[in-house]
Amino acid sequence: MEENVKKITANTTEIKLYCFLGEALLKIQTLEQALSYSITLKMNPYETKEKADEFLKTHQRFTLGKAIKIALDKNLYNTTIQEGLNSFLLQRNWLVHSVLVGNEEDFNAGNINEALFKKIKFITDKAEDIKRQIEYDMIDFCASKGKDMSNIKEILKLQDKGIRIRKNL
Repeated sequence: MEENVKKITANTTEIKLYCFLGEALLKIQTLEQALSYSITLKMNPYETKEKADEFLKTHQRFTLGKAIKIALDKNLYNTTIQEGLNSFLLQRNWLVHSVLVGNEEDFNAGNINEALFKKIKFITDKAEDIKRQIEYDMIDFCASKGKDMSNIKEILKLQDKGIRIRKNL
C-alpha cells in the first residue's frame, strides 16, 4: 500500500453509525456476561466461589449461540427468556455478520438510511431488555436458595428508573 494514500474522513452520519454499532456491541457483550454469570450460578448452585469461578472462566468465552444452546439444553430459563434469547441470536448474528450486506454502495458513498439506525437501536435495546430479564431471574434464583437479594433488587429497580448506580457491590 502506498504511504501517501489519503484516507477518507468519516462524515457525521458515518460517525453516528460507528457510535450505534459500538453501543450495540457493548450491550450485546453485557448480555453475554449476564448469561455467563447466570449459567454459572444455575449450574453450580452449591459450589464454592472458587469452583464457580473456574466454571465461569471456561464458559465466559463461549459465543452467544453456544451459551444459549447450553441454557436450552439444561432448561435454565423460563419460556419467555429462552424464546427471547433464541430470537435475539438471529438479530445479533445479522448485526455482526451481515449489517454490510446489501448496503455496500450506501456505505461507500457515506449514505446510511434511518431504517438501518432504527434496526441497530432495536437490537441494542433488545440486548438490554434480555439482560435485565436475566438479572431479575438470577435474583429470583438466588433468593430461592435462601440468599437475601433485597439490596440488589432495589439497585436494579433504581436502574430501571434511569438512575445510574456507582456503588460497588
